[in-house]
Amino acid sequence: MNTTTEIRIAELSVGNASDVIVTNGVGSCIVIIIYDRLQRVGGMAHAILPRVKNSPVVVLTRDELGKRFVKYADLAVDTLIDEIVAIGGVKEYFVAKLVGGAHMFSLLEGDKFGIGWENTVSARERLTYHHIPIETEVVGGTVGRNVRFDCATGIVEIITKV
Repeated sequence: MNTTTEIRIAELSVGNASDVIVTNGVGSCIVIIIYDRLQRVGGMAHAILPRVKNSPVVVLTRDELGKRFVKYADLAVDTLIDEIVAIGGVKEYFVAKLVGGAHMFSLLEGDKFGIGWENTVSARERLTYHHIPIETEVVGGTVGRNVRFDCATGIVEIITKV
């Protein structure tokens, strides 16, 4: 029997073959999914901002369901890796999938691409740093998305909201 965990903005969760992780309302945020096919473990983060470097204090907390709270894409990648390794994942077998990074708001003055683009770039850079290949990207555009990740199969289902 599968257990379904729903994460919201700035949350992260990991699971094994009996888990499904979902998130809704993904616009300019970036959803980062990391998966180990051999061990059938993985995780999903719903990051709202690109980089932690501008934040004075970062505190990672966990709720009663085991979800972590992390709002930065770069820190989300690092935390996902640590959490997946902790439940038996092997980093050398990890692959990543990215969803979101849409252009949902009018461009701010001097902001050429928007926060969605920045979130996507940050996630890509951090995954590259860790040598984790990006298997699939469904990013950009101007629409919202809902995401469902099955830890047993690695399949990610995306519903586009127009």
